[in-house]
Amino acid sequence: MRFFDTNILVYAVDPRDSRKQNIACKLLSHALDVNHDGAISVQVLSEFANILRNKLHQSEERIEEYLSFFYPLLGTEVTVDMVRSALYIEKEYGIQYYDSLIVAAAERLGCHEIISEDLNDGQLYRGMLAINPFK
Repeated sequence: MRFFDTNILVYAVDPRDSRKQNIACKLLSHALDVNHDGAISVQVLSEFANILRNKLHQSEERIEEYLSFFYPLLGTEVTVDMVRSALYIEKEYGIQYYDSLIVAAAERLGCHEIISEDLNDGQLYRGMLAINPFK
């Protein structure tokens, strides 16, 4: 299974970079329609809603439409155990806390890949391969 970081969802709805939008849309479409092998966490949805509101200036109605579209990918909420794990991951890999929480969520869901432009492309994080699809 593939875990999608927030930036993938953002690029899918943001037309300012058509190359990244096309790549993100293909990845998410495949995950939603073809083999249902994609996952996100509540953290991803929360960050996504925040970016839509504050950076892309979307209406609450439009934000809710986007969130509803991505709900089928929702695999986990953030738990206390994930917060604890994220603290160790942060130290282990020297990454930002919220990126480590992405890794913790992906690990909890048994993902084999993390699709993100924020993690080091090609690096293994607890056995999960980070892939930057925009390189």
